[in-house]
Amino acid sequence: MGNLIFVIATLGLLVGFVALTRYETRRGARFYASERARLDRSVERVEFILAHVNLLAFARDETRHFLSRVGHDIAHITLIVVRAVERLLTHAVRRLRASPEIDTSSRETAREFVKTLSDFKSNLQATRPEIPDIN
Repeated sequence: MGNLIFVIATLGLLVGFVALTRYETRRGARFYASERARLDRSVERVEFILAHVNLLAFARDETRHFLSRVGHDIAHITLIVVRAVERLLTHAVRRLRASPEIDTSSRETAREFVKTLSDFKSNLQATRPEIPDIN
């Protein structure tokens, strides 16, 4: 049934085309002449391109150009990201170098440690006898 519809539609279009061309020939004028002339020029241009242009080489060149452009864009974006990270790190290092470390340890704790160490040293000297020099 589907094939029959296609055959009838094709025959109907063929009969319509023949009737239209006979009518235009008898009358001496074309329907939609300017639009059909523009369509004829477009079809002739497409036929010329298909006949004279190597589409495989054209597609290869366009693909190479596209991939080159994509590679360039990726490299450019990577460079922008690296420079942004570099600026952040440079800023952080500059800030760390500009402000010295603040000693947050308690001074009394350090003094107590020195005092304890001095006491230990004096106790150590008291418990050890002095050894004379033998020279």
